[in-house]
Amino acid sequence: MSKVREIRESIDKKLDHWEASATAVEVQLHQTKEQALAKVEVRKKKLNEALEKFKSEVAKAKGITEEKKKEMQAQFDDLRVQLTLGKAEAKEAFEAQRKKIQHSIATLEATVDRHLDAAGHAIDQSLENAADKFIAAAIEYEAEADALEAQLFVKKAEAKAQFEKKKSDLLAQINEFKTKLQGKRDIAKDKASTFEKELSAGISQIKQAFKKLSD
Repeated sequence: MSKVREIRESIDKKLDHWEASATAVEVQLHQTKEQALAKVEVRKKKLNEALEKFKSEVAKAKGITEEKKKEMQAQFDDLRVQLTLGKAEAKEAFEAQRKKIQHSIATLEATVDRHLDAAGHAIDQSLENAADKFIAAAIEYEAEADALEAQLFVKKAEAKAQFEKKKSDLLAQINEFKTKLQGKRDIAKDKASTFEKELSAGISQIKQAFKKLSD
């Protein structure tokens, strides 16, 4: 398995993603749409900062032809452009922007891995660290953007007592999930596969409950 993909698919990063997703939904239950949009913009900025460091380290990688480096730099530049576009507030515009950023992240990671593999050189520590920080920032952005997309589906029901009751129930569900998640972090990594499906299902249930708050 390629190095960037190894980092992305490590159990530590999966646990980080589940925790970030649960936290993003939890926080957005107490935020307005405008506050949630502002939070996503902060995540985009931090991801862009991590992207620049990652780009710098990849440029120094040995054994990669200039042609392949140019291809990778183009992928870095494409994601940078996506991240620096203005705030998308309408539901359809936000969804379109999020999908473009997600696609650009996936394409970039796959391209870097492919050329590093072809070069046949072991990834050095500084590049590995930059890749790790980039993926960590991407995970935070992805969690925040996913939660905001779910919030955009929620109908305006703030005036209904039922909305507050459902919100309280969902907060309790999130708290239970995060407690369970912390316990799993203490389990040996060789047992990770036994709870991966359970946690994936748990975060999916939270997201679906978030979307249905006002039903």
